[in-house]
Amino acid sequence: MAIDADIAKVARCPSVPTILDAVIELTGLRFAAVARVTETHWTACAVRDDLGFGLAPGADLVLESTICNEIRQHHQPVVFGHASAHPIYRTHHTPLQYGLESYISVPIFLRNGDFFGTLCAIDSAPSDVDADPVKEKSLTLFARLIGHQLDIADDLATSVTRLHDLLTDTASREELVTTTEREIRDLLQPVVTGLYLLRSSDALSQPDREVLADMEQSCARIGVMLGERLNQAYNRFKLTDEA
Repeated sequence: MAIDADIAKVARCPSVPTILDAVIELTGLRFAAVARVTETHWTACAVRDDLGFGLAPGADLVLESTICNEIRQHHQPVVFGHASAHPIYRTHHTPLQYGLESYISVPIFLRNGDFFGTLCAIDSAPSDVDADPVKEKSLTLFARLIGHQLDIADDLATSVTRLHDLLTDTASREELVTTTEREIRDLLQPVVTGLYLLRSSDALSQPDREVLADMEQSCARIGVMLGERLNQAYNRFKLTDEA
C-alpha cells in the first residue's frame, strides 16, 4: 500500500525525530507530527505527542475534518494561537471537533513540486505561536528539509537499482562509480545547507544547534562512506573479471 511505503520512507529520514523535538520547543505546543495528506487520506507518519492527543504513526484522521486538507488545496501555511477568539477559526469545524486552541501547519513539497503532506503542531491551550513570524519561517525550513530527505530516499532507491544493473556491465562500472559519487554529493548538499540554515536560527536553543551540527557531520560522513562502498564494489568486481 502506498501510504505504508510513505510512512516507512518518513521513518527512514534521520532528521525527523529531531525536527519534531525542535518544533515542540520552538512553538511551545505539545503535539507535533509529519502527516501524509492525499486526496483521500490524512495519515500520521511521525509523531511526538506530549499532549495525549492519541495519534501514533499509521493512524488516520478523517481527511475532511482536518485543516491539512485545506492546505493540500491552497498550499499555504495556517497558524493561529487562540482559536476561540479568532475571527475565522472560532467557528471552524477542526478546532471545534478536536478541541484545539493553538495550531500551526506548513506544507511539505517534493522536488518535482508535488504536495506530500504537512508538518504540523497543535495544542488545546492558547499560545503565542502566531505572534512571531520566525516560528512559521522555521517550520517552513523544517518542512523543506523533510522534503529533501524524502527525495533522497527515492533517489537512493533508484540508484541501488541502477547500481545492481550496471555492475554486471564491466565497461559501465568506472563511469557508474564517478557518476554516483557526484549524485550522492548533489543529493546531500541541500540537506546540509538546510541544516546550516536551521542551526543559524536565533529561535533554537544551543542544545538544538549542537544536534543539528551533529546531523551536518553525519551527512558528510554518509557521503564519504557511500563513496568508499562504491569503490569497494567496483574493485571487487574488477578483481573478479581479472580472475
